[in-house]
Amino acid sequence: MGFFDKVKSIKNFITGGAAKVYLDSSEIVFGEQFELRIRVQVDDADLKIDRVYVEIEGIEEIEVPDVDVIYEYDDEEERRLEIVRAETTTTELEITVDDGQVLNANEKYEWTVNIELPSDALPPYNGQYCQHSYMARASLDCFGNDPDSGWIELDIN
Repeated sequence: MGFFDKVKSIKNFITGGAAKVYLDSSEIVFGEQFELRIRVQVDDADLKIDRVYVEIEGIEEIEVPDVDVIYEYDDEEERRLEIVRAETTTTELEITVDDGQVLNANEKYEWTVNIELPSDALPPYNGQYCQHSYMARASLDCFGNDPDSGWIELDIN
């Protein structure tokens, strides 16, 4: 391994830049099984992975405007109108799509996985102050920073 190969290896270790990972889905109907497709374009060096995996999270967010908030500083009260925000994770799934292998440099790979949300999963909704949505991320488990697709909101009907 030459000097520049070592530099590339270190860069990929730190940034997760050893491959580009893409995630897309079939049409999703809440309560029914759906398919996610993971596509990977490996950079210019072979990549040893321990697994390909997908994470799915249900996220409930609330945002209430014009909340009267009281602050105390040095025994004096100050009132302000603020936007109050909160978020909670309602569902967490991690699914192994494929086992460890070596992905060859400059090659493209593709996997599909069928997903079924748990029976107690909340449906997606979008209210005046509150919303519930699902996010997904595909990743390659490897030494260093895992290359991933980034979090993508799932369009669920």
